[in-house]
Amino acid sequence: MFRRLLRKYGAVRLTVVIALIAILISVTITVSIDYLVDQDISQFGVILSILIPAVIAPVFEYQALRLLDQLDKTEERLRTLSITDELTGVYNRRHFMELANAEFVRMERYGGVFSIAIMDFDNFKMVNDLYGHLAGDKALVLVSEICRANLRENDIFARYGGDEFVFLFPQTDESQAREGLQRTILQISNAMIDPGRQIHIHVSMGIFTFSPKVHTLDDLLQNADMALYRAKQTGGNKVV
Repeated sequence: MFRRLLRKYGAVRLTVVIALIAILISVTITVSIDYLVDQDISQFGVILSILIPAVIAPVFEYQALRLLDQLDKTEERLRTLSITDELTGVYNRRHFMELANAEFVRMERYGGVFSIAIMDFDNFKMVNDLYGHLAGDKALVLVSEICRANLRENDIFARYGGDEFVFLFPQTDESQAREGLQRTILQISNAMIDPGRQIHIHVSMGIFTFSPKVHTLDDLLQNADMALYRAKQTGGNKVV
């Protein structure tokens, strides 16, 4: 909870709030003790109870909050790095499997539908061989950006490995997933890594939709991979 407040208000604002609370507590304690002991309130004591926390507390509070804020941001960066692919910025395979497993368990328990699609470049080796690995990296980044731009808020997209990517579409049947992926393939085929050299990219995709007959996530992924293989064997640049 404290870290959420720190992220929301920042170290400076939170320092001011804590300092004011410290002053209020200090004054309250001083006044209470004076009244209980002497049946009177010392103005000098009240002034000291304000000045001491007002001068000393903010210095230490701010330093502590600043360090905590840096720690929080560092932990957030590390978490982001642990679940995303460094080159493309999309989810990595490990995190995708965690999310997909959770969706699979949910569908088995409560029913419903979701679809998985695997995407693979048709000409990635050619791009690397002809234009170099830098062009290959640009192709991976460009395709990732196009795919993400076509996703809905709840869709999941990840780099599965090498030039292979994977989609998860919650509450989406095969025809709905296919319609969206066909638009994505068209945009990818019209895009160019380097307009000056006319480098085009083509991809193939295979879809499979969850059903009670599929008993594991691996089975679902294997069926999507088989559909991808059929797409590549029949010319590529298509969704099967």
